Amino acid sequence: MNFLHLKYFLTVAEELNITRAAERLYISQQSLSNHISNMERELNVKLFTRSPKLSLTYAGDQLVQTATQILDLHSQFLTKVGDINHNYLGALRVGISHTCGLALLPDILPLFREEFPMVEFSLFEGNSNQLEGELSHGRVDLIICFQPIILEGVKTVPLTEQRLMMVVPKSFTHQLFGDQAESVRARFSQGADISAFQEMPFVLIKQGNRTRNIVDQYFSRYNFKPRLILETENTVTTLAMAQAGIGITICPELFLRAFPVASDARSVDSFPLTDPSTYGRLVAGYRGDRYLSHFAERFISMAQASMQKE
Repeated sequence: MNFLHLKYFLTVAEELNITRAAERLYISQQSLSNHISNMERELNVKLFTRSPKLSLTYAGDQLVQTATQILDLHSQFLTKVGDINHNYLGALRVGISHTCGLALLPDILPLFREEFPMVEFSLFEGNSNQLEGELSHGRVDLIICFQPIILEGVKTVPLTEQRLMMVVPKSFTHQLFGDQAESVRARFSQGADISAFQEMPFVLIKQGNRTRNIVDQYFSRYNFKPRLILETENTVTTLAMAQAGIGITICPELFLRAFPVASDARSVDSFPLTDPSTYGRLVAGYRGDRYLSHFAERFISMAQASMQKE
């Protein structure tokens, strides 16, 4: 049994379907079935039950945990050796939210690939809870997200501090304030009065997102009950809805960089929230008990440099 066999086994364990697993591995179903059967003969134990559908046995479930640890340790060892030899061969797996990726990666990735052309870069996109889950299981090397990170044992490197911005369709501002709209814009550019928008519709990111948690706590602190007409998983969608005049949204300032049309002064007003609780710190986080490669450190420093340009 070798590393390749363990990789094949884990792929079948993830898919629980020989056809899909073989397609992922670019080998024939027969060859993959033979690999699994050979492993079972070598270990003298069944790893899967085949009927009525493919599922892990107790022994198979135990091997999933062991194989994951073995392959992870092997990957860390190869990374260490690459760093020692200055070959910088290996893989960097980054977890990031979709919108943060839009804001950061176009600046960072070309520089990173130029400096480390032999490093395989892969991306996992998800919300904060999903990113922490991937980091916890060793499926990504580092994550970029807003604090707080709930997962224990994570070391963080600050990238930037961001305030939350309220993105308001210009038509709403005119509707609410009429002839006073321009003076209100000037005043709210220093800090919005959320109570002035009590009757306006809101479009927000779904609950469970770290930013949404902060927004909900802010609403509660000011006894503000938004007229919520739409929730979505994607911040880009909320910004598009604001630009289309459908509703007000709230997002970190960084996200306006990812979706510049949403900050177009012809269609929306962008007002900062000034309560200290609405300031967020964007960080790079990695597990303290895992080896952090030189190229991972460089990726983080590139992210810091990109944020300092703002």
